[in-house]
Amino acid sequence: MKKIGKAHIALGVLGAALVLGTHGQSIAQGSLTIGGNAANFGTHQVNAGFMPDPRSFTVTSGGNLNVASMGLGSGCTGFATARPDLIVNYSGGSFLRFFARASGDTALVINGADGSWRCNDDAVGTNPMVSIENPARGQYDVWLSSYTSGENIRGQVFITELRNQQP
Repeated sequence: MKKIGKAHIALGVLGAALVLGTHGQSIAQGSLTIGGNAANFGTHQVNAGFMPDPRSFTVTSGGNLNVASMGLGSGCTGFATARPDLIVNYSGGSFLRFFARASGDTALVINGADGSWRCNDDAVGTNPMVSIENPARGQYDVWLSSYTSGENIRGQVFITELRNQQP
C-alpha cells in the first residue's frame, strides 16, 4: 500500500476547494461573482412593504463578459462585469419585480436568494423585467447587461412589490 504524503493531501484539499467554491462567494461559469458583498452601484437593504414603491437605482450597464455563453438559463444575454451592478438584501414577501429603463438595449441578469438565475431581455420595448413569486429572503445579485460588448448605457433599475409596475 502506498503512503499518502502531505503534498497529496494538499492537492486534494485544493481540488475540493476549487470544485466547491469558497464560503460567501462563488463563481458562476468562471465569470459572474455571486454571493459577495461588493457591487458596482451599491448594496441595498429592502424590507417587505417598502415605501416609496418602486425604489430606483441609477446604474450603468455593460462589461466585457458574454452572459449568453455562460449557460445560466433562458433570456440570459448581453455583456456585463464580473461584479454585480447591485446587491439587494430583501427581507421576503409574496411578490418582487425588478425592471429597468434605459436609453439603449439592456437585459437583466439576476441571481436570486435561492441560488436560481432569472433573466429577461426586452419585456417592454428594449427594457427588461423579471418577476418573482414568493421571493426567498436574502441576497439578490443584479446585473444590467448591454446588448453590445463594451457599450455602457445609463439607466435605472427598479424594484417593486406592485404587480402593476413595469418598464
